[in-house]
Amino acid sequence: MSKTDSDFQVNRQFLRFKNKDVVISLKNREEDQGKIMALDNYLNIVLETEEGIKFIKGTKISFIALKK
Repeated sequence: MSKTDSDFQVNRQFLRFKNKDVVISLKNREEDQGKIMALDNYLNIVLETEEGIKFIKGTKISFIALKK
């Protein structure tokens, strides 16, 4: 049985970051801050920053922290 796009669901642990202000630390020791607009199970993220919209590939992420 094959899955369709309508069957796709993001892991609940990842969904807690959606629409929240976060700090994302990348493997190259850079950091990005902003609000997560969209994400998937591979942790590919669309981030709204002060500079505009940014796409971050999940394989480049070291960790994600909620901003206080």
